[in-house]
Amino acid sequence: MIRATALLTLLLMGSAHSAEFRFDASNSQLRFTGDYGGETVPGVFRRFSGTATFDLSQPLATRFATQIDVASLDTDYAERDDTLRGAEFFDTQSHPNARWISTGDCSATGARLSCPGTLTLKGQTHPVALDIAFAADGRSITGKATLGRDAFGIGSGDWADPETIANPVVIEFTLQLLP
Repeated sequence: MIRATALLTLLLMGSAHSAEFRFDASNSQLRFTGDYGGETVPGVFRRFSGTATFDLSQPLATRFATQIDVASLDTDYAERDDTLRGAEFFDTQSHPNARWISTGDCSATGARLSCPGTLTLKGQTHPVALDIAFAADGRSITGKATLGRDAFGIGSGDWADPETIANPVVIEFTLQLLP
């Protein structure tokens, strides 16, 4: 708890107690990793935005809100990307955006925070916690989350079999913060 509070203190220096930051998406990354037939498939979302709100008097009350343009996904393979944008996966025509939002206070373990929240993806909303850490300069956040694709209806029909595409998907991010 002390290390997490110290990092938040660095972040908030110069403000009274509370500050809101926006993500500098041009210098940030939002990555995902899945498993297809035993092979790792990495990708990124190219367009996303969000905010982080910190209050020095209540560091565990840190709040985040993120919106992701799901159609901006990029796995470096155009045919696969088109399939992932389709109805059996993300269905970006009907559900162009995903949203993660804080739902309560974070808990601290050393310099890391575990922040509860909900992810809305493809019309489904489920709890997904973020595990985050602040950089020593207080201006960036790294973190990750793991979610089950089946809970969100990602990969239906022939793609639903977890032997073909593993159910867990890992989301990792590095977010640069701007006042």
